[in-house]
Amino acid sequence: MSNRFTDLPLQLSMALARFRDWKPFLAKTEQPEAAQRAVLRNIIERHTGTEFGTTHRFASLRTYEEFACEVPVCTYEELRAGIEAQEQTQKPILTASRPILFAQTSGTTGAPKYIPILSETVDAMRRYQRLFAYAQWQGVPTIYQGTVLVISGQTIEGHLPGGTPFGSMSGLLFDCLPTVIREKSLFPDGPPADGDYRQRYFTIAARALADSSLSVIATPNPSTILKVLDVIRSEYSALLEALAGKGPGDVLLQAAQCPVRPERLSWLRTLVGQAARLDCATLWPDLQAVVTWTGGNCAVLLPQLRSLLPAQTRIIEMGYLSSECLGTVNVDVLSNRCVPTLHENLFEFVDVSGDVPGREPVLLHQLEAGRKYSVIVTTSNGLYRYAMNDFVEVTGRFNQTPTLRFVQKGKGVTNITGEKLYEHQVIEAVEQVLKSRGIVSDFFVMLACVETCRYTLCLEQGATTVDVQVALETRLGDLNIEFKAKRASGRLQPVRVLQLRPGTGEAYRQHCVSRGQREAQFKLIRLQYAHECTFDFERYGSIIA
Repeated sequence: MSNRFTDLPLQLSMALARFRDWKPFLAKTEQPEAAQRAVLRNIIERHTGTEFGTTHRFASLRTYEEFACEVPVCTYEELRAGIEAQEQTQKPILTASRPILFAQTSGTTGAPKYIPILSETVDAMRRYQRLFAYAQWQGVPTIYQGTVLVISGQTIEGHLPGGTPFGSMSGLLFDCLPTVIREKSLFPDGPPADGDYRQRYFTIAARALADSSLSVIATPNPSTILKVLDVIRSEYSALLEALAGKGPGDVLLQAAQCPVRPERLSWLRTLVGQAARLDCATLWPDLQAVVTWTGGNCAVLLPQLRSLLPAQTRIIEMGYLSSECLGTVNVDVLSNRCVPTLHENLFEFVDVSGDVPGREPVLLHQLEAGRKYSVIVTTSNGLYRYAMNDFVEVTGRFNQTPTLRFVQKGKGVTNITGEKLYEHQVIEAVEQVLKSRGIVSDFFVMLACVETCRYTLCLEQGATTVDVQVALETRLGDLNIEFKAKRASGRLQPVRVLQLRPGTGEAYRQHCVSRGQREAQFKLIRLQYAHECTFDFERYGSIIA
């Protein structure tokens, strides 16, 4: 087993990262305002000749204040036409250079979002990965002493009509890892493709079981790790058969063939019938770190995950990341302090704490500790003053730069395991399903339960049938590609329908009013998190089975 002091390639890679990336980044955190204004100048100069740049007079803009006056805050839907037109015509509409890839993610409408990835974007992602890898190695010197399990999506999942490929941001991030780390991966070429989700997770579980030297697991959502452990427990005998090269000629088993030492396999066999012991602490006792999201609703899963890990394992915050923007980098993995990528993106923030009149955007250096803000980003790949619909909290400072913690998605969206389901998608799906069956209901609420990875529709209606559940799930998948993918992989459990007694809607309204909502201004929120809902819907209904 390698370690920090004998792994010469790793030492050299980290030493290079320290001088090429880490030290220059630290210098910028001492002067965040100057760094942010320099980034904006670079973005404006790079894209002055684009159609967007011409429309918004980039050639004449000199300051952030001029930029903010000239360019309005926007959403993806306001940029969609430009992104699609650039792909079809290959003209510089939003960016000066042609995208080499698009990161696909779920959108607020039924159509996916395609985020342009330029060659410069990939260079920035490599810099980001070197920074984060160095921070991890510096904080946990043994983190790369063994093998690495990175569970990500696929870099290329298809091609747009114009020929440009699209895929997942997590897959691209894996590709951008330093070579010395990627070579330690159980899947150096990336995890198996998503076509057959059962096969994918079976293969991941088999490869992980075969290797006792696993020292770090990295995946955006902790629910993915819990899913792998669930597969290990539910298919343990079949996994051992696959590792032994036996079993039926099933493609599921054939795909899982991987080298395993005889002594490892013998020891694994001693755990047959002991499902309770099949956790990370038992299977990989030298696990040094889990790199995942710890903020927002992922925090709900951390106690369960923590109970399955060896005592020495660090849980490292992955950072505020999305397909649109690598927002923060964790510079202090022992305390999980995350600094905005102020050297790559321009950040603006709108205070959402509730007591600020006007709510005009402020810049990074103007943030106040303890306050919550929504995020607006301007990136080098064509997102100009882009409203992320994310809330972050200022947790302190690193040098002179505020540190941020992701709090939640903005209003009208839930996200259990990466699906980003929007309230209007729920409303459209429910109304269409009910209408198609001649069902009328004046009250329904969809609850997202992070602990069980399940959505429950609470529906006040007297005669609902089981097929409503199936139809609702199908329609939600049609409207949201990530919801469909997470259901197919088993990371999301089947949708439930809780049939409510007549009068529940009024009881809920009175409950909300009693807790401080003004009755005249009462607004029903159709999509909520279960752990944030203070009304006991289960008491008023029964599950349709």
